[in-house]
Order: sequence, then C-alpha cells, then structure tokens
Amino acid sequence: MAGSAHLPRRRRVLLVALALFAVVFALRFIREQPGDGITFLYVIPIILLAIEFGRRAGILAGLAALLLYVIWSVIDPADVTTVSYVTRAISYVVVGALTGQMADRLRTTAEAAATAARHVELTRDLVCTADLDGHLVDLHGPWTETLGWSEEELRGKPFVEFVHPDDQERTRASAARLREGERTAPLLNRYSTKEGGYRWIEWSSSFDRAQGLIYAAARDVTDRVEAEEGMRQAEERFRRAFEDSPAGMALVGVRGEDAGRILEANEALVDLTGLAHDDLVGTRSLRELTHLDDVGFVTEGIERLLSGEIPVLRLEFRLRGLSGQVRWVDLTASLVHGADGEPLYRISQLQDVDARRRGEEMLRHLADHDTLSGLFNRRRFHEELEREVQRGGRGAVLLIDLDKFKEVNDTLGHAAGDAVIQRVGAALKERLRTSDVCARLGGDEFGIILRRVAAAEADRVAAEVLAHVEAALHATTEGAEVSLSIGLAPFDRGDGRGPDEPLRAADEAMYRAKGRGGGAVARAG
Repeated sequence: MAGSAHLPRRRRVLLVALALFAVVFALRFIREQPGDGITFLYVIPIILLAIEFGRRAGILAGLAALLLYVIWSVIDPADVTTVSYVTRAISYVVVGALTGQMADRLRTTAEAAATAARHVELTRDLVCTADLDGHLVDLHGPWTETLGWSEEELRGKPFVEFVHPDDQERTRASAARLREGERTAPLLNRYSTKEGGYRWIEWSSSFDRAQGLIYAAARDVTDRVEAEEGMRQAEERFRRAFEDSPAGMALVGVRGEDAGRILEANEALVDLTGLAHDDLVGTRSLRELTHLDDVGFVTEGIERLLSGEIPVLRLEFRLRGLSGQVRWVDLTASLVHGADGEPLYRISQLQDVDARRRGEEMLRHLADHDTLSGLFNRRRFHEELEREVQRGGRGAVLLIDLDKFKEVNDTLGHAAGDAVIQRVGAALKERLRTSDVCARLGGDEFGIILRRVAAAEADRVAAEVLAHVEAALHATTEGAEVSLSIGLAPFDRGDGRGPDEPLRAADEAMYRAKGRGGGAVARAG
C-alpha cells in the first residue's frame, strides 16, 4: 500500500471504487439477507467515480452497479421483483449522472477561475477592486513596479489620494457616474509614484451594485501620452515656424486632385506673390506661378523628388506675381511621409533672392560686356570663338576697324568718338542675328562670329554689315566721314584649326582691306 501513494490520483480513485464494488458484492453473499438493502451501498463508488471522472463516468458506474445487482440476483435467486430492478437502475444511474454533472460544473468553474487567476497574475495591466469608500480591496498586476508603492500602502488610503490634484475632481465625478449605473468613457489621470513623480494611467471600470464594488483595469500609458505631447509640441513648433518664417512657405499636395496644389501658405508667400491667402490656397498650383521659361526644369526637379531620386530639391527660378512682376526665388522642397511610407505632401520654402540674382546678372554683364557699346568684350569674344571651334561648328570670323576714327577724336573730341562707337554697336546689333556674336575688341576695333553659315553666305553678310553700319554713321554729324575695313575668315569643323588661326587670318584680311583705302571687305586666303 505504501507504493499506492505514488500512483496518479485518478488511478487511485479508480482502484478504490473497484474495491468498494467488490466489497459490497461480497457482503451481499456473507449477509445472505436479500432485503437488507446493502446493495444501495453501490452509490459510494458511483459517487467517487462521478466526482473524479465526471457525468459520463457516473452514468457508466451506475450501470456497472446495476449489472452487479443483476449478476448477484442470477447467482443467488431471491424474491427480487421488477420494481427492485427499476428502483436500483434509477437510483444508480441518476446518482451517477447528477453527481457527475455537478462535479463537471464545479470543475469547469474552478478551472475558469484558475485560468482567470493565472491570466491576472501574468497580465501587465493594473487590475483592482475598490469599495464604495474608495479603498482598494484587491490588487493584481505590476502596481509596485509601476508606482513604487507596496500593496499595503495602496490599500491604506482612498485611491483618489494617489491622483494628481488637477485630476481628482474629474476622477471623483467619473466614479460617481459609475456608481449611478452610467456607462463611462475610459478615464485618463495621473497617479503619484513613491519617488515623487506621476505616471499617466488609463482606466476602464464597471460597478457591481449587488456587491457594492468597482472593478477596474488600467494601463500605464505614460510613454504614449508623452510621445503624443511631444508630437503636439513638435507640430506647434512647426506651425509657429511655418507661420512666422520670413521665407515664403507652402504645403503642396502630391496625390490625386491635390497634386501640385497649394494646400497651405504662410503670410510671407502671400506677400511674395501678391495674391490674397484665399486666392492662393486650394486653388493655385506652384506651376501657375512659375515663369514660363522655367516651368520645364522646375517640373523635372519636382518629378525627381517625387520618384525618390533626390531627398531634397534645391533650385532657383522666376516667380510670377499677381501684377505680372517677376522675382527670382530660391526653392527648397522635401517630402513629408506618412506611417506607411507614402508621401503626404511636399513642403516648399521660397526665399526671395531677386536682389542677389539681379546683382549677379549685372556683375556678369559687366564682366562680359563693353560698357560703352553694350557689346561683348574681348574676353567673352575669345571664349565664344573657342567654344564654337571646339564644338566643330561651321561659320566665319569678321574683324572690323573704323577708318578715319582718329580724326573724329582729334577734331570733334572724345565725346563725339564715344557717340560713334555707340552708333556702330547699335547698328551691328540691328543687322546681325541673335545667334551671332558681336563684340568690341578695344578702341575702334570690333569682332563678329557668324554661326552656322557657309563661306558664300558669310561674304554676303559681311557686305550687308558694311553697308548698314556706314549708312548709320553717315546719317550723323560725328561719323559722316567714317568707313569700315572688314576682314573675313571662314572656319569649318573639318579644317582642324584652333580658334587663333581664323582670328589671325581675319586680322590679316582686315589690314588688306584698310590698305586698299578702307570701306571694303577682304576675305582671307
């Protein structure tokens, strides 16, 4: 028997029940008194089996007891009536079924309670029960880990005393509504920690009127609340920076009907465009406000940004205002993405750089142009000639020298000489194409690059330039006696010459024309 203690519980119960069945069966023979009712003792093993194994086992045990009763009756016939069989059958089976059913229910309830208890022990939520006086009755979960207080300290005084003073009135009001049977929304308040700080706790509660208890489950949401507050502050800082920025700023749509549309704009952009805020936001696109000559490269840049080719777009373009005025702006644009990684909108910052750009156009003009004639200077002329020759183009170089210009300076003065230079510059620009290059090389010497012309065409243009400029000069008092000596040197992509060769050849031809008395065109070669 000592070894039976090591058997599993159910096996031991089964062995005990079988032994009881056997004992009752044996006692029936020993006592030899058919009517003494000893067979009702079969209900003891039936109950044992029903309690341990459940309703089905209880019914089977009852049937087994009935079978033993029948066997004993066959072995030792007695005055056993049909009523006896029915009585025992009903007694055995009903006792087994009812006892097993109650045992099953108790077992299910116990298991559910045990499962709930295990879940409560494992939960990271704060679970508690409070009475009508506001004292915590039962606590489960990481209360001590979260707040630092021991369970005894938390039960020692009403829970509202742990609540932040600013949240106490709201907490009491929520508890009062809960006790009145109202459904309340989740409550968010701050609980004090033993270290002196506060943690944000979110509550869900219900009230059991019969027991007079409040059941609640809570969660520490401090990290979430602080993250939301940080986001709110970041949004507020962005909003202030957006609205107060001296640069024009716009939020521009990137999807569907809003693609390219200005969704929001600050006052600086309103001032920059000259449009009213309501006329700018929701109706206008940045493309509409871009100078037509700049639309192409601005659109290309935005497409590169949207495709992810570049993280930030930086470029300068001309912005058109309400009254048609044009201003240079510096654009910096980037995308703002959502949690799914998809772009939500484009944030664009436009800085007014019109004064700087115009100051640069002016400096560049001074660096490249002759201030008196308005034509390119010698340096820019040589750059253009070198670029044209290296490109492998076909054209011609014309060098022009004014005949009798010194006499104008000597007799009429330098102001008259300056007027002649200006008139020559104006006349050259009137006759030449915009694709041609015209420059004052110094003093009374001018240079022309005719692009993409054959030799015969260059001869014709040179003759027309001579006639047109001389006619313009002769119509004025200062240049009435001045004529032109022109040297012409064609160049071609196949001749393999550098820029200095056609320039030297044109110079030699120009001096030949001057040697013939001027007022003529001489061709190199």
